[in-house]
Amino acid sequence: MSSLFTRENRSKWILRGCSLSMLLGGSIPIFAADSVPAAKMLPESTQAFVSLPNTPSFIERWNKTQLGKLALDDQLMKFWNTQREELQSRFSDAGWQLNLQVEDLQDLSAGQTSIGWIGRTGEKAYSMALIIDLGERTSAGEKFLKRVEDQLKERKATVKNWKHGDVNVVQYSVPSPSNPARLLESNYAISKGQLIATDDSSTMNELLDAQSGDKKDSLYNSSVYKDALSKVQSNGTIAAEYFLRPLGIAKLLRVIGAKAPKGNPDLLKILEDQGFGALQFVTGNIELSEEGFDVFHNGFVKLQKPAKEAVKILDFPNVPAIAPPVWLSKESASVLGFSWSLKDAFNRFEPLVDAYVGEGTFKGMLEGIRDEPNGPQIDIVKEVLPLLGTEMFIVTEIKKPIAPDSKRSLVLVKLNDNAGKMKGILDRYGKAESNGTPLDYEGYRIWSFKNEEEELKVDFGTGGNKVDFGNENGEDESDKPLLDHWAIGLVEGFFVFSSDAELIKETIERIRVTKNSAFAEETDVKRAKAVIDSISGGNPHSVMQIDRADRSFEMQYELFREGKLNASKSILAAILDRLLDPKHQNRGQEQKLKGDTLPPFQQISSYFQPSGSIISTEEDGWAIQSFVLGKD
Repeated sequence: MSSLFTRENRSKWILRGCSLSMLLGGSIPIFAADSVPAAKMLPESTQAFVSLPNTPSFIERWNKTQLGKLALDDQLMKFWNTQREELQSRFSDAGWQLNLQVEDLQDLSAGQTSIGWIGRTGEKAYSMALIIDLGERTSAGEKFLKRVEDQLKERKATVKNWKHGDVNVVQYSVPSPSNPARLLESNYAISKGQLIATDDSSTMNELLDAQSGDKKDSLYNSSVYKDALSKVQSNGTIAAEYFLRPLGIAKLLRVIGAKAPKGNPDLLKILEDQGFGALQFVTGNIELSEEGFDVFHNGFVKLQKPAKEAVKILDFPNVPAIAPPVWLSKESASVLGFSWSLKDAFNRFEPLVDAYVGEGTFKGMLEGIRDEPNGPQIDIVKEVLPLLGTEMFIVTEIKKPIAPDSKRSLVLVKLNDNAGKMKGILDRYGKAESNGTPLDYEGYRIWSFKNEEEELKVDFGTGGNKVDFGNENGEDESDKPLLDHWAIGLVEGFFVFSSDAELIKETIERIRVTKNSAFAEETDVKRAKAVIDSISGGNPHSVMQIDRADRSFEMQYELFREGKLNASKSILAAILDRLLDPKHQNRGQEQKLKGDTLPPFQQISSYFQPSGSIISTEEDGWAIQSFVLGKD
């Protein structure tokens, strides 16, 4: 491992390269002599693009990684075999209608394999395209198409044949596994050494035309894509690369999932109206099984400037170092540290909140907290914001035995509070909340909160503007509190928000017993931290993360194995549940995929290696380096 930390290797990871392959971002794609790179065939309206420049090399390298070995482990074979039909159904419902299985790539692709999600106008809002360079494997392509024909005819597909020039195109229309009234379209053709599959006949015609290589409005020729390529050049062997437009792909995914808002504010439209289209693209490339890494990722998020005021909440200044507190538990599964100018960003939430909830809501809430006689009477702007630092951490821990509430979280915000003003502010807040209970432990004050089932009515003092968070009969599940219980306190100069008071007590106990870092001395943490330090090279950055996958993934895995994943409880799960399923229609539903044939996590935990990330803020966005270590 010592060779990982030389100056030469470090520069390889973070240097943007000396030259750019104008075909596909720093790698050398392999394709048949007359094949055209997929980026030159796909239209400029492509919202997401994923490519394996050299598929045989990708497969070879992936199989050397621990996750690749896990996928091939005999202990998982029964799961893959028994759940294949359900997996295919879920993929079809999610827009994957092209009937390609992962194992097909080994036989089909002699070079580049690419997938594009394309924004369209007209009756169909999107289409999907798969392009595989067959090279001399045309017979394998024909064999694949025969299998597709047999499979789809078994599913009562109707078949239509047509010609595009001299090229034969076959179209299948098959009932959706989950909704037989909905027909799923798939189109296939082999032309000029490429297998092309799409879910839209117009897209097929456009791609066949684009095989000439002179498509002017291609993704490759767009200024945005060329800018993306320039951000993530690499001297390494690229196994995979990607490009996506955040708002664009979000819109497509919503259409694919039939999740258009009904009766709720359109969050995507709000984000677009508030200027978040300035997040032009996310792009990156991935190396596999190289120099001590299973995975190494270079990425970039592009922010176009000038940006609207709301977008400026994304204010993550670089700092010399992001060092987790020394008193974190050795049982911590993941630590995310970041620098955020929250006190500057706070008021920039106003247009977002008002657009989502109602005009005047943001100021009304602040006024209510400040002026309501029965409230805490805290002036957030004048009393709280000046005390906030920029250093923040999110720490997760998995409590055993595994249960839906096993994930515990700590959110830490560094304070600039030498005078100790925040203690009085928290006391005023806790006393004003009817569900707040003070707990004094080893000289520290903790406020614990537990939401009761009774209806909670709050006047935010919106100056006559009524804020309606749901119907008066309590039928709207989004009216209910985000969390059932939580706790807050002050610990060693940090404001602490926790999923429960016991976690804060345990933190205090560790501080009382020893000031030394148990977390930082763990072997896997030291491995990840050493790589992060080497990658950063001592340069300032804005985000740092360490994830111990053999701990962080265990809860989701075991709950999935036991059929209880839908009951998972965590701060993140609660937030996602509120945003993505506000009516809680999925809560309590039976888990569709069955995990009972999977082995216990401890039998496969050795496949999960520590990982890390580091992000630096640049003038026009954020540069990302992340990795999964190889087995030590």
